Amino acid sequence: MEIPIGSMIKIFCIGGVMEAGKLIERTKEQMVLELIDKSYTIIQNPDQNIIAIKISVYERKSSTEDEVFVDVELKPERYERQEDLRAASLAELHKLRSTEERKRAREKLTTHQITTLPEVTFGIPNFSKPVSKYPKKKTR
Repeated sequence: MEIPIGSMIKIFCIGGVMEAGKLIERTKEQMVLELIDKSYTIIQNPDQNIIAIKISVYERKSSTEDEVFVDVELKPERYERQEDLRAASLAELHKLRSTEERKRAREKLTTHQITTLPEVTFGIPNFSKPVSKYPKKKTR
């Protein structure tokens, strides 16, 4: 199959090498790809070294700012330029969360009521009756 020059392809080579880019040149001896970062990859003996080729149908163009519709643009309430101030605000949030957790735990401990446990009676077994005749003992 002939791959048109300029099409976007992804190739999988022997040894696990994988590259994706625009096909610049293809001959029996070599294949040249232009990668996304504008660097070039040359594959020698593509008939022997390439396992699979994925051909993209089209290249998607990025949209301009005029074409993008934004209903409401969100603005942050407060933006700290310095990273240490942003970290300080995160630390404050962690402190608030931990104080709230402590407050809830304290409320649960103070409102919890301990109920009285039932009385347990123990006795001396009466060996004159068979075991199946013994009354059931109360336990917790």
